[in-house]
Amino acid sequence: MPDLIREAARSGVVVFHEEVARDGSQGKTLMLGQHRVSLAKRHSSILGANASRQLVFNAGFPSCGTEEFEAVRQVMSEVDCCYVGASGRATRDEAHLLLRAVEGARFGRVSVAVPTSVAMCATMLHKPPPACIDDAVAIVKILMDAGTASCVDFALVDATRSDVGFVADAASRLTEAGASMIIICDTVGALFPAESRRLFSQLVARASAEVTFVVHMHNDLGFGLANTLEALSCGIRGVTGSWLSLGERAGMPATEQLLFALGHEPERLPERMGIKADIWIERPNLRAIVPVARYVSQVTGREILVTDPIVGTGVNSISTGTPFVNPTLFQPYDPLSILGIGPTILLTPLASRRIVVAVASRLGCRLSSADVDRALSWVKSESFDRGVGVIDEADFAQFLEELGYPASSCASVQGPALLSAAVGNRTDHVERTGDRPSSANMAHRHVK
Repeated sequence: MPDLIREAARSGVVVFHEEVARDGSQGKTLMLGQHRVSLAKRHSSILGANASRQLVFNAGFPSCGTEEFEAVRQVMSEVDCCYVGASGRATRDEAHLLLRAVEGARFGRVSVAVPTSVAMCATMLHKPPPACIDDAVAIVKILMDAGTASCVDFALVDATRSDVGFVADAASRLTEAGASMIIICDTVGALFPAESRRLFSQLVARASAEVTFVVHMHNDLGFGLANTLEALSCGIRGVTGSWLSLGERAGMPATEQLLFALGHEPERLPERMGIKADIWIERPNLRAIVPVARYVSQVTGREILVTDPIVGTGVNSISTGTPFVNPTLFQPYDPLSILGIGPTILLTPLASRRIVVAVASRLGCRLSSADVDRALSWVKSESFDRGVGVIDEADFAQFLEELGYPASSCASVQGPALLSAAVGNRTDHVERTGDRPSSANMAHRHVK
């Protein structure tokens, strides 16, 4: 059976190795078998009918125990829309365990970790680097001779702190022995972007032309995503990510950020990254990213933060005056049209009169100019009294009721319609306290 992932990468298409179920568990999370199955299918749906050419979902580390082995087996048996990987170390015992783990999978894949630096070789396998690579070549033979349809990848652990010539030679030897893809691991996340560019350029130049590289960058210094993009600029088409950046220590490049960086305006990648060929078979469905990220958050317990790029709760939120007047000036893309995230207006200590008018309008209240000032003063003082960054809308509704405005639930107007209406609702034209709301505003109200 042909290796669709390797073929795609060698043709210039970007391929993703997803690590949230394996490396993510080293970030102190756990995904049950059924969750891994569901996520693999959800992730595949972002890539559409060509997921089997662009996605390897690493299901886990079977040698960790019976429960982990069974979870990996569940993904192998229930997912046929993308490649499913099983990871292990470069020992004969684990090689045979990996073969059992991938048995029967439609798109099975084995990923074997072998150290390359002097220190890591001594720690993991108690041997010098050349002996570790010799053993790894023997492992390739064991896996290939088993006669399964599964592909075999090798992860070169601590490769970025190893001699580049040695790593290039090891990659060439393993590929010649039958390995499919060679994963270059910045195991401790120590590289700066310029260092990454030099390393990947040298590896591509010095390794055999048959070698197909994947990069596995950790985020300890915050450069995981940048280093991965540097690899793409150097011609490497295999990337590794993890949803919500989950992974060992500080994690890995966030899958949602990689998908967006490469899938939004791919026609501009030549000017941005020097990538001249189209890296997509078909463009990913970026509007599916946020729901998938929320699913990962739910099943792992990793909260989505306000400041998380692409999927954070602060995306398309407005809390100050100037962004309220012209939101597009403060956005690198349109969150509504690209991701399906509509605007939300929040009451914070930085609120302006326009913000107060907009939130009051959402609650069905047209405030007098004097009451706008009272409400704005209350929001600011209440924020500092409570020591909170956002005032709950229900509390604001209670305050408005105490001012004499009837209690109401949130109106049905949301998203761009609300924002457009609120921007046009200038405070020098608001109605006085007790005036009957206009017929247009009555449509925005839903009284309990």
